[in-house]
Amino acid sequence: MVIWIRRINELNKEGALMVESIGKRLKKLRIENGYTQNQIAEYLELKQNDISKLEHNMKKLKGNHMLKLSNLYGCPMEYIALGIDKYYNNLKFHSNKSKLSLNDIADLNRIISNLEFLSRITNK
Repeated sequence: MVIWIRRINELNKEGALMVESIGKRLKKLRIENGYTQNQIAEYLELKQNDISKLEHNMKKLKGNHMLKLSNLYGCPMEYIALGIDKYYNNLKFHSNKSKLSLNDIADLNRIISNLEFLSRITNK
């Protein structure tokens, strides 16, 4: 499965549609979470230049990579793919990340997300 989607984000001053690409969101998420392109490349089992190409919209993001990044960043896949469902997970894992692998961090974020979901449905 390959995802190549752009989302209409807002209008500029002239009323023209502005588009935020997947690549721009990927770069923003990577930087906000304090990771290098090399770290993400290793995590996705890609090369660093592949991450650069993804961030510059020169390479398509595969579904399995989107799922891994969604777990790592603690955000919905819809945010990465479409820019919707704003990156909102306030409970993502924030401890000393330097001692954990990115796979461990992604696993912890997935657990936290599941706990948050269970909390929401049991409190209704």
